[in-house]
Amino acid sequence: MSAQKSITDLRLDGGVLCLDFVNTISNRKKMPPVDYLHHFKDVLQWYGHTGSLPVKTIHTLERLAKDYPQKAAIVFDKSIALRELLHQLFLSKASDKRPTPADLFQFNSYVGEVYANIEIGWTAGGAKLQFNAPALEQVYWWLVKSAVDLYTADQPMPVKECPACGWLFLDKSRNGSRRWCSMSTCGDVDKVTRSYQRAKRKLS
Repeated sequence: MSAQKSITDLRLDGGVLCLDFVNTISNRKKMPPVDYLHHFKDVLQWYGHTGSLPVKTIHTLERLAKDYPQKAAIVFDKSIALRELLHQLFLSKASDKRPTPADLFQFNSYVGEVYANIEIGWTAGGAKLQFNAPALEQVYWWLVKSAVDLYTADQPMPVKECPACGWLFLDKSRNGSRRWCSMSTCGDVDKVTRSYQRAKRKLS
C-alpha cells in the first residue's frame, strides 16, 4: 500500500466498511505508521470518501460536533479504540485463531450499545436497519454493525493480512489466492523486488 497524503487519496482495499476503517493506518509494518485520523472531522471526511453515509447525515453530524465539541472528542477516541480492537479481532480471524476473551468482552460492550439504538425503518425501497436518533456515536455504530455482519456471516469470505503493509482485506477471488491488499501497490512492489533479486542472482 503506497503512502497517501490525504483521506481522499486513501485506497479502499478492505472490501468491507469495517476493514477499510482499520486500514486508515498507512502501514502497520513500518514505524512510525501514518494515521490519517486525528479529529472527529477526519472520521466524517472518511465516511464521505467511502460513500457509506448519506451526505445529509454527515452534515447533521458535523453540526452536532460543532455544538458539542467535547462529546465529539470522546466519540473520536472511542472510534480509534474500536479501530485497534477490530484490527486485533480480524487479525486473529486472518490467522485462524480465536480472539482473546478480553477483546471479545470489549467488543461486546460496543455491540450492546449499538443494538440498544438500532431499529427497523421503512423507506420507499422497503425495510432497513437504522439508528433511532441522530447521534455522534453513529460514526462507530455503523462500524460495529459492519464488523458483526462480517464476523457472523454464514458463508464468510476469508480475511487476509497484506504481508507488505499489514492492511486487512476480504479475499473475494474465486480460488482464494489473493495475497496483497492491491496488486497495483504492494503487489507491484513485490514483483519489482523479486525481479531485482533474480537479476542480482544471475549476475553473482
